[in-house]
Parts: sequence; C-alpha cells; structure tokens
Amino acid sequence: MTWSRLLRDPLGYIWVAFNTRGVRLLFYALLVAILFPSSRYILMATAVLTLAVVWFQEYRKTGSAKIFYLVTAIFLIKIGYFISYYDVKSVEELRINKRPWGAAISQVQDGKYIGEGQGYRGPVKVEVEVKKNRIISIRTIEYSDLISVLDNQVDAFKREILGKGMLERPSQPEMYRGATDTLTGYVNAIESALAKGIPDFPQYSLFSRIYFNTFIGQAPDRVTLNTLAILFAAFMVFEYALQSMLTPGTGRSINCYNCASCVGVCPVKEVEGVQMPMGLVLLTRLGDYDRVMELSKYCVGCGRCACKCPIGNSGPMVISAAYQAARKKKLQQSLGAGKETA
Repeated sequence: MTWSRLLRDPLGYIWVAFNTRGVRLLFYALLVAILFPSSRYILMATAVLTLAVVWFQEYRKTGSAKIFYLVTAIFLIKIGYFISYYDVKSVEELRINKRPWGAAISQVQDGKYIGEGQGYRGPVKVEVEVKKNRIISIRTIEYSDLISVLDNQVDAFKREILGKGMLERPSQPEMYRGATDTLTGYVNAIESALAKGIPDFPQYSLFSRIYFNTFIGQAPDRVTLNTLAILFAAFMVFEYALQSMLTPGTGRSINCYNCASCVGVCPVKEVEGVQMPMGLVLLTRLGDYDRVMELSKYCVGCGRCACKCPIGNSGPMVISAAYQAARKKKLQQSLGAGKETA
C-alpha cells in the first residue's frame, strides 16, 4: 500500500487501508476524539506511546526510520505547547484587571451572553443578561448535577447575584457531594458569559486556541473516563469480529469456545508455547496472520480437531485461510516496494 496508489486507485487504497487493524483503530480514536473533546489528550498520549513501541521494534528489526519521524512530530508538538503556554500565561495576567467581578460589571455592555464552566459531573452552561450595568437574569441552559447536588445550592447563589446585580464570591456551600465543584463551575460559567460582553477583554491567540482544542481539549472528567472504558470494550469486541469478517475464511475463528478439545486429539499438541490448533485459531481471531503463517507448517492437516470441536470448526481450514491472508499481504507489500523502487 503506497501513496502513489492513492492517486491511481483511491477507492482501492481506502479499502486496503480499512482492512488494516491499525488504520481502523486510528479511525475509532479520531471518532471518539471528535465526539468527546475531553478525551483527546488521553487518546493522543496512547497513540504516541503505541506508535513509539511498534516503530521502535521495527527500527530494531529493519532499520525503519518511522521512529525518527515520530520523535520529530513530538518535538514540534512540544514547541507548540510552549508557545501556547506562554501565550495563555500572558493573557491570564492581562485578564486580572478585566475580570467582571464586583463593580467591574460596569465594563460589560448590555446584552445576553452564554458562558460555560466545569461542574462535578460535566459542563454547566448559563445565559446571563446585563442591562444598565446590572445582572438582571441568569438562565441555566445545561446542568447535569441535580442527582448529586441539591439544586438549592445554585438557586441561593443565583438569588444573591440578582439581588446585588453583580458577580461576587459565593459563601461556602453545604457539604453535599459535589456541591463545591458544581458551585465553582456555575461561577466560572457566569464569569465566562460576562467576559464576552467586555469589548477589549484579552483573548488567546488563534494558534493557542487551535493547538489546545486539537491536542488537549477539555480536562477529562469521570464521565469521560467511564465512557472511554465502555467504548474501548465495545470497540474491541466489534473489531475482532470485524477483522475475521473482512478476511475470507477466517470468520470461523470467532466461534471458538477455547475449550481445548481440539488440543486433546491433535498429534502435535503444542509448538513454541502455542497449543495446536486452538492457539492458531485464536491468533487468527486476533489478526496475527504472520505468526499463524510461521507455525502453520507444524499442522499435519489430519482433521481430527474438526471431529472433536463442539461447533465443527476445522483447524486446518482456519489456519489455511490465515496463511493465505498473510501471503497476500506480503505479496502486496513486495509489489508496492517494487513499484516505489522502479
């Protein structure tokens, strides 16, 4: 699979790429990163670590230069981080005298503004209306903490703000679970909304906004972490089934019970720590066709495993399909390398 083929046969290139597990996992990660911005940093760190391990092993075996490309990319990302960090730091220092607290509400122009903060279980989004240098209304647009925090914590603070017409520090909330985090998020959401009404309020540079939204996103919360764990399990189950369905003849590997009945009747039993033929069937399910190809020569093709298997799986058939998949992959790689050389 080469870049030149992308120009000659884009659909074929995409199909071959989609048949590669690494490409599909990258697609899943990008999809999750788009749907859950607070997961971007975790996904990026995981992807970099995975690529570093895989490409370092390739470098040791074949001298591939991919690991150096990764090191260069990490270096550029670090440079971008330092540029963004110092930009954010300088902007935050300038914002100190512009923050719309107390009498500084006089800086906010009349109008309705929407702001967002981070509560105990997720974002807190509010709409604040300002008229004649006073806060006259606060409407909660999004608030997911009602289960864990009594609503009177927020309502009491809201009444206090509307009574004074300005944003001031809240009193210490009662010790309900998550009350402090939610009240802090509510305050930050109001401050964020009011800041939008200040014409000369310092803003981060375009580079910093793009950098942090692309590589870091929001700070991960417990909801994001739980979602990632569930999605990871679902993707892995789906991925192993999809791998076998995309490769002709390997779909039977999904049905294996791991009961080892086939191992009991196999005349070979075990090779290099892999039980025969069950181990090769499981390697086929994982998509490790190269390893199956290495050990397939030890299968004598007697078919005893098919007679003993409770679902009628034939080890030689599954192994043969995996062998053909590995052979086809190596052939495509050699043809691609030959075209590139030519």
